[in-house]
Amino acid sequence: MKILKYKLGIFLAFLSLGCAKEYHVEEPTLQITAAKTTVKVGDIVVFNFDGNADFISFYSGEKGMDYAFHNKERIYQSNNVLNFRSAKYAGNNTDCAHLKYSTDFNGQYDRASIRAATWVDISNQFTIPPIVGTSATFSNSGDLEISSLFPANGKPVYFGWFFTTQANSQRTQFQVAEFKIQGVVTQDPSLSGVVYDFVDCAFKLVLGEGFDGVTVSPAPNINSTRILWSGTFANDTFKEGWAISAPLHKSEQVNLGLDKPNPIKIVSDPESASYQYVYKTPGKYLATFLIANSSVYGRKEVVKQIEINVEP
Repeated sequence: MKILKYKLGIFLAFLSLGCAKEYHVEEPTLQITAAKTTVKVGDIVVFNFDGNADFISFYSGEKGMDYAFHNKERIYQSNNVLNFRSAKYAGNNTDCAHLKYSTDFNGQYDRASIRAATWVDISNQFTIPPIVGTSATFSNSGDLEISSLFPANGKPVYFGWFFTTQANSQRTQFQVAEFKIQGVVTQDPSLSGVVYDFVDCAFKLVLGEGFDGVTVSPAPNINSTRILWSGTFANDTFKEGWAISAPLHKSEQVNLGLDKPNPIKIVSDPESASYQYVYKTPGKYLATFLIANSSVYGRKEVVKQIEINVEP
């Protein structure tokens, strides 16, 4: 009985010691210095490492990679700017595409509803190319600030491409790509972002007069990247069609989200003695390294910052 109690005592003692042992993550001790803190544009900035860490991430301090915005979204007041790229080629239908907008379209994508709506032609405010060659050669449309097109009551705008192919003419093909509305930050255009891209605009194709019972190859169509207007090689009769967008609303702000770091080391990577970076624009930047050790027992992070002065 005494032996049993003795063994039980030893077991409980070991169990107590095991429970008392603490498992924890060591704080990273990596030291970081810059070989030079004043450099010229295009120079290589060398950050020297002394020590170790499981994870290292780098924020250069530039827009889009600034630690000050690692947990705060970049939200700016902005204007709405429309632009696109287009190509017109082959045949002799020089005036086959017009861009218009409507604030009273009922959202029903059929011939009657499109014709019943009021559409304002804004084609002349863009650069739409003449017929060039026999294959698609895209050109930029230019930028148009469209904030004033949106109704004050918050209702949406619909954009519509109005296509026609004249009777007794040779086929001209027209393509539109990269149709988008950007939120342009007036005080700093470099902070601008896309509010509606081509996919967001969700254009739908409606074919009108001249297509009933007619086989056209290639047929007018819309895919994930562009709108194509086409017709028969020799058009005997007048043809028309429309590509109408989804309802689009005015945006007063552009949200660029959080700034992201450049991950330069994860736990499985070998140790490195340095990290190099090149700044392309003059200014003062707060280069920030987020270093961390991590395991199943937790995570410990340390932030180290060095001011870098970049001269022209």
